[in-house]
Amino acid sequence: MRDRFGRPLTGLRVSVTGDCNLNCFYCHMEGCPSGDRQMTAEEIGETVGLAAEFGVRKVKLTGGEPLLRRDVIEILRAIPKPPIEEVSMATNGTLLAGLAHDLKEAGLDRVNISLDTLDSETYASITGKPMLEDVLAGVEAALQAGLKPLKINMVLLDGVNDGEVDRMFEYTSSKGAILQIIELLQTPLNERSFASCHLDLDEIERRFGERALSVETRETMHARRKYLLPRGEVEFVRPMHNSEFCMHCTRLRLTPDGYLKPCLLRSDNLVDLLSHLRAGEMDKARAAFDEATARREPFFRG
Repeated sequence: MRDRFGRPLTGLRVSVTGDCNLNCFYCHMEGCPSGDRQMTAEEIGETVGLAAEFGVRKVKLTGGEPLLRRDVIEILRAIPKPPIEEVSMATNGTLLAGLAHDLKEAGLDRVNISLDTLDSETYASITGKPMLEDVLAGVEAALQAGLKPLKINMVLLDGVNDGEVDRMFEYTSSKGAILQIIELLQTPLNERSFASCHLDLDEIERRFGERALSVETRETMHARRKYLLPRGEVEFVRPMHNSEFCMHCTRLRLTPDGYLKPCLLRSDNLVDLLSHLRAGEMDKARAAFDEATARREPFFRG
């Protein structure tokens, strides 16, 4: 299925909870407003099955922090593989050490771990919690469990962690992980932190480009660029005022309370799916996917 801009729908990003055990000052909460419903593992699996009918082949579980769901293993087992080809998870990593092997056995293929700094004091200042060692243990557990390729997400913050890029690249390279350097995104939930901490990535990306053996443009991943260096890989995720980024979007989002969300940066065009699932109205549930796809449009346009 393609939207009216010709963009295929191939990925579903499922926010399984709005709860988190950290309090990152820049958090945009996946753009999901809070609600009074929570989807069950079975309902999430049923939704993914419907999404597969429309061409979705990749699913990412997010939050909040998805590992706070006590039934996260059941959620993974409910996702139909096939037709789903890849199931990944975005996690802060603090709870991963004790769950990595079980997650792998339940069907998780890989993880993205949020890690903005390797300095314990800076980590606590960003997240509000002194849990850096827990995250590092989670990285090791993910690698041992075979959750690969492992990606480390580093949101770059002006005056906070922008001096740690080389150190973080050395760390991720030593682990065989891919470093994703992410531009701070502006949403209504983080306008103050955006104003004080947003940093343009041009200069940092230029430096990596000079050292790269080759550069790949990932057309199915927002046309982001990946730099292959002698000792590792780094990707740049640049969503702000980036029409190319938006024009290559292939994702639809699912909120924790069962609404299809066509765009991270908008909450005024959600489509209720869960009500139809709970009423057994499968034709209307499929129509919700049609409607959500029809509402998809690039947030930033050239």
